[in-house]
Amino acid sequence: MGNKSAGAVLDRLQIVYEVKNDSQLCDSIDTPRATLGNWRNRDSVPYSLCVSVAESKGISLDWLLTGEGAMHRGTDEVRSVEPVNSPKEEAILALFRSLDENGQRDIQSAAEEKKRLRDMAQQLTEITAMLNDNKRQA
Repeated sequence: MGNKSAGAVLDRLQIVYEVKNDSQLCDSIDTPRATLGNWRNRDSVPYSLCVSVAESKGISLDWLLTGEGAMHRGTDEVRSVEPVNSPKEEAILALFRSLDENGQRDIQSAAEEKKRLRDMAQQLTEITAMLNDNKRQA
């Protein structure tokens, strides 16, 4: 998953809304969970949503869509969204920086795949719960 994929855009939307998962993001943008899941699966996020969020939150559309540049409009520096503080995070970051570009790309791909699998498992859990609710109501 690259910086410009729908998954990456949705991850940046989670940063903008300061939420930790897709369910919380759905609540923030008033979108059904299944719709957001479809965006991830189809690798497509509505451009109108991105423009609306950028305008209402003062976020750079370039940053939201590509991950490049400053997060907030009108700022030259790239702001650190979440500082790395814990010793574990510092150690991981040091190891990551010690790798060559190919090694870093492999680690990034593995982490993105892990996140994708976690998101799919969460989706499956939510769908299963919805199906169980429907069965009980029937």
